[in-house]
Amino acid sequence: MAIRLPASDTTLRELQRFHESLDREKKFDRDMIANTAYLAEEVGEVVSAIRQLNRVHEDAERDQAKGHLGAELSDCLAYILKLANYAEIDLQDAYLRKMQKNLGRDWNADCKKQKCSSVGGLTD
Repeated sequence: MAIRLPASDTTLRELQRFHESLDREKKFDRDMIANTAYLAEEVGEVVSAIRQLNRVHEDAERDQAKGHLGAELSDCLAYILKLANYAEIDLQDAYLRKMQKNLGRDWNADCKKQKCSSVGGLTD
């Protein structure tokens, strides 16, 4: 059976199902440690893509650099969805619960308690 690309208005839950099917059909490695390493590699590629984007000034180069960054961010999202699948986590629910918690959070107060130098991180 051919796997269909999800629609542009797809939910995280549907994206997880897509990746579950893709993993099965393509027989991708389901080892969580290996996939975490692959994710870390992709995060490094995001850093490189951002550095490239910050160096360009011409519109055509900027569009190409943004496209490259978008592809690398997409790779990261794919690995995050896969890891959630392997751990049997509904990422959509987990994300919404975490963001609900963050809505009531005061990062300035948290940062003062921890004596940190920056604000805005989603650490716990």
